[in-house]
Amino acid sequence: MKYELSLKQKQKLILTPQLYQSINILQLNLVELKVLIDKELVENPLLEINQEASSMVEKISQEENSNSRTEEPERNIEGDNFFDWLSYLKEKNYPPYSLPGSRLEKENSYENFIYYKESLHEYLLAQLGLVINNNTDYKIGEYLIGNIDDNGYLTFSLDDISGDLNIKRDKIEKILFLIQSFDPPGVGARNLEECLLIQAKYLGLNDVNLETIIKKHLNDLARKAYKKIAKDLKISVFEVQSLADIIKRTFDPKPGREIGDLKEIKYIIPDLTVMKKGEDEYRVFLNDTYLPQIRINSQYQKILDVNNNNSSIVAERLTKRKNISDHEIKDTIKYIEGKLDSARSLLKGIEHRKRTVYQIAEIIVNYQKDFLDEGILYIKPLTLKEVADRLNIHESTVCRAISNKIIQTPRGFLKMNFFFSKGVDMKSGGIVSTDKVKSIIKEYIDNEDHLKPWSDQKLTDLLSKKKGINISRRTVTKYREILEISPSNLRKRFCV
Repeated sequence: MKYELSLKQKQKLILTPQLYQSINILQLNLVELKVLIDKELVENPLLEINQEASSMVEKISQEENSNSRTEEPERNIEGDNFFDWLSYLKEKNYPPYSLPGSRLEKENSYENFIYYKESLHEYLLAQLGLVINNNTDYKIGEYLIGNIDDNGYLTFSLDDISGDLNIKRDKIEKILFLIQSFDPPGVGARNLEECLLIQAKYLGLNDVNLETIIKKHLNDLARKAYKKIAKDLKISVFEVQSLADIIKRTFDPKPGREIGDLKEIKYIIPDLTVMKKGEDEYRVFLNDTYLPQIRINSQYQKILDVNNNNSSIVAERLTKRKNISDHEIKDTIKYIEGKLDSARSLLKGIEHRKRTVYQIAEIIVNYQKDFLDEGILYIKPLTLKEVADRLNIHESTVCRAISNKIIQTPRGFLKMNFFFSKGVDMKSGGIVSTDKVKSIIKEYIDNEDHLKPWSDQKLTDLLSKKKGINISRRTVTKYREILEISPSNLRKRFCV
């Protein structure tokens, strides 16, 4: 065996701190970027807020918004497209953040800012004070209410509470039964079964079969195993279905949701806004008003002027001061130069983020103009590669740029990755968006005969014959599951 030394040349990609910071900034949303800027303003003395630029940006934004409201004509969305859009939001688990009508007109009303709604705990404590005079019982009730979660369930066992308070379990259980009689019905329950039974008693539903289903067949009910329940209860499947409908429509498995504090509301701040200008043009605006406009401190800029020898200038100014050693001077120069590089890197990263996100948004808006005009049925398939090729950047850059970004459009608040979807081949040779295919499948299922629901194979045939879409049954099944729609055997209804 022979040992030898040899030299090899190879390429290796190394992420510099500046490049790593630029990549990190690119994938931050507006709120996260503001947190980063605020942190840098505290840690980096070379950075400061440019008040003049901030006021100028805000003024320009207000002028653009006022011009858009003046130029944009009132536009009525057709009923069919509107409801298609709402159903699509529901299937995508997007709440309808922006709806036309009186809700937007009332959004900035004075009452919305001063109104306060008490929390679930405050609501229960107010009722407790009306029915209990004994101080010990009130303390027990207060402790129990303090351990009720936002959904209305008691999270601690009575044995644990008894040990904590050093009070007999029977006395604690008596106070708990009292709390369970409070509004909202079902509050204070220890599990789903107890919650539903409390609500059944409150509603006066004294049905033996209903009580048996709640006590013994909740899992079967979730799986819609109506035939098994009917066999055990010795009643018809139609009766089981009727009882299931009562539980579904009348009962609330999370009663605490009815009472809540408005302080828990989460607000959405869009990274970009799309507004219509004229008849056929849409414009994209960056939401710069939310971010502080930062710059390098002018005093440090003079000291570290790039046209001069940085180190010598700093050293000369520091040596004029007494009791400063050469070592401290070098450390100070190194510190200032490091903070300067960090500040420049941050400013470049922010500008790169703005430019990249804006360019991608412009391509999206121009490509998806039909969707903005007509609705969800007109969305087109779009891939990251198509956008990357147009901008001459890598797909990963596009992926990072659209990550966690919110864009405000005439169709509501949407994630930027909402506009990217693959396509399905059509018999005519074209391509249709997968989102449109899902919307068609949902429409077919909504309009089917519930006594004889369509199977996935039947849906595949309908898409092929009526819409000319080449799609396999397996793909239809996948899309149906994405839409959280049950298979045909679980969607079937029973008649008398």
